[in-house]
Amino acid sequence: MTTSSAVPGLRRAARRMLTAAVAGMLLATTPVSGTAGSARAAGYTGPHPGTFTGLGFDTCAAPSDAAMTAWLTSPYRALGIYIGGVNRGCKQANLTRSWVAKQQAKGWRFFPLYVGLQAPCSKYERRIDPARAAAQGRAAADDAAAKARELGLAARSTIILDMERYPAGNAACSTAVLEFSSAWTARLHDHDYLSGLYTDVASAGLADHVAAYSRVGHVRPDLLDFANWDGVQTTTDPKIPSAHWVPKRRMKQYRGDHHETWGGVTINIDSNYLDVELPTTRYRSATVSPGRPWARALWSRVAQALR
Repeated sequence: MTTSSAVPGLRRAARRMLTAAVAGMLLATTPVSGTAGSARAAGYTGPHPGTFTGLGFDTCAAPSDAAMTAWLTSPYRALGIYIGGVNRGCKQANLTRSWVAKQQAKGWRFFPLYVGLQAPCSKYERRIDPARAAAQGRAAADDAAAKARELGLAARSTIILDMERYPAGNAACSTAVLEFSSAWTARLHDHDYLSGLYTDVASAGLADHVAAYSRVGHVRPDLLDFANWDGVQTTTDPKIPSAHWVPKRRMKQYRGDHHETWGGVTINIDSNYLDVELPTTRYRSATVSPGRPWARALWSRVAQALR
């Protein structure tokens, strides 16, 4: 199967959702140009990605410990790891609590990704049920938080919901996605994790979340991870209002599906630029019960008003 680097959503869908055969392979032999990073960085044990400005990459399956050591010669210092979701495509033989601890000790930051149910109007087999969208969003967040804890990812790490491209013009579909996303964010806050959303700039997913940004009752993601494969390392985009997801609550996937070689190890990756800062607001409260959706929603709205 081949994929095109011209369409971020389709490329990500192929890589993450269809089969492990599309996983990043250590095959190419031609190194890329660029300035190598330092050979080793100080260890890190805080929330992921926490406060971080710089380059990151994501690849279908977590690389080996040896590959991660080799890539300390690269300019990248953050890695996207796929921690779960019913549409996650690749097996994760390396992704264990021990592996996470080893990479943190080397100074790597993570941006955890969760490939859950997709938009009802998309072509993916596992999709959101509009009649149960909020309940499914909460269930996905429960699962994501449990997997994050199993891996040893610190509280207040940001778990990014990977919502692949879907078409505009279907109001019922957009409503279901927003209900799922809002419930996902609120429940992650209950678990003391932060919420992220991955979408590409050509997807209705971005337009829908921009339109709902300040809507009463909608709990917006804490971080926006957007794809625009123009090769520019920035977190601004004409389709994202300047007052949304600021300050420092954005990251951009600026290049997709290519091979890079660092330290003699080649991996198929997407390249990302992160400019993020850990929010000072804490959302978790002992007064919020997971069994009381109205209370959780109320607290989330109050917390967002204080941002």
